[in-house]
Amino acid sequence: MDFNLDEALKIANNLIYGQEKRHLTDVETAIIQGAWQKQDYGEIAEENNYTLSYISQDVAPKLWKLLSEVLGERVKKSNFKEALKRTVKESLPLKENIFKQSLIITDTYINRPPVESLCYQEILQPGALIRIKAPWKMGKTSLMNQIFDYTKQRSYKTVHLNFLQADESTIKSLDKLLRWFCSIISRRLKLENHLTDFWDEDSSSNDNCTAYFEDYILANVDTTIVLGLDNVDRIFKYHEVASDFFGLLRSWYEDAKFLDDWKKLRLIVAHSTEVYIPLNVNQSPFNVGLPIELPEFNIEQVQDLALQHGLDKDNILIEKLITIVGGHPYLLHQAFTSIKNQSVKLDEFLQTAATEAGLYRNHLRKIYTHLQQDSKLIAAMKNVVEEHQPVRIDSEEAFKLHSMGLVRWCGNEVEPRCNLYRLYLHDYLSA
Repeated sequence: MDFNLDEALKIANNLIYGQEKRHLTDVETAIIQGAWQKQDYGEIAEENNYTLSYISQDVAPKLWKLLSEVLGERVKKSNFKEALKRTVKESLPLKENIFKQSLIITDTYINRPPVESLCYQEILQPGALIRIKAPWKMGKTSLMNQIFDYTKQRSYKTVHLNFLQADESTIKSLDKLLRWFCSIISRRLKLENHLTDFWDEDSSSNDNCTAYFEDYILANVDTTIVLGLDNVDRIFKYHEVASDFFGLLRSWYEDAKFLDDWKKLRLIVAHSTEVYIPLNVNQSPFNVGLPIELPEFNIEQVQDLALQHGLDKDNILIEKLITIVGGHPYLLHQAFTSIKNQSVKLDEFLQTAATEAGLYRNHLRKIYTHLQQDSKLIAAMKNVVEEHQPVRIDSEEAFKLHSMGLVRWCGNEVEPRCNLYRLYLHDYLSA
């Protein structure tokens, strides 16, 4: 196994689920991501809109203590990576049981036709580009993994590159970003790192990266490569870097129309936020290829999700859940998991869902904290939750709130994505 951040998160989630019958919370996930990137607690707190004391004195100590108890060794911020990695190598019986028990739930995938079939057809095309856009927690990475599984059956090589893995100093420098980009992809493809042979100080970073791909990676891999770029919106705020990087992807897409080697490269690009960076229409990858926007689950898909969690097709249960969280995949998954494990009863869930005592408290707190960073967003969301019908707000705020998954479009107007957000945010924003 290529041990990376995604594998570390999955293992930590499985271990905690086996011990506590719950999944990693948003803030625990943020701590592991930050620790992986060698951020201190102050940086983790600032980047994720939490207070330093909440991270360093509350959540982090409890997280490391819990992992210590499960793994039977002292786990802390400085050694958690090696501790988790050892669980893979040792394959202890206890851990195997934990993985088997939790993977039944964490690996659940619900098809949303015709999304999957469109992606499967497209990824087989030479030089394909698939663009997956959806709000937070709507299943972008899960869909990407489904495409990977499909292509592996055809002996394609797959590389998942999560831009959350790069530290901030790397993201804001094009040269560092492309070196990191090439280095990670080489390692995932089991190729030696030959950056020094291709990085010419007299050439641009984009030219160096293209040469490395064309003359080394593509030349040394004799099959199709599917490259999945996850959370690319991480670099949107650095406009010059983003413009050059996405222009590079577009140039590779165009090269694949004429050059055989580039036909072997297939790209999947996933992001949450709207592409607000000023890109030349002829240099943008966001207006070519196959665009995919993930919808919420419909009633049949919610029923399938309940079955995959070992629950019956209880229409009363499902109707009550949908009343609160709609067809939101992440929120439904959390609810079904807790109800299945009897960690919360339905009546209790319904009464407390939109409160600090409920199942979604960490998720909701993070949303509220994020909103507090922008007074215009707070005002816009307050307007939305106070109305009982769709409302028109400034387009910039509307797009941002939609990217966060808080609203859905109704023509040119918006409304809360679900009653959970309406109730919680109405209470806090009206205070």
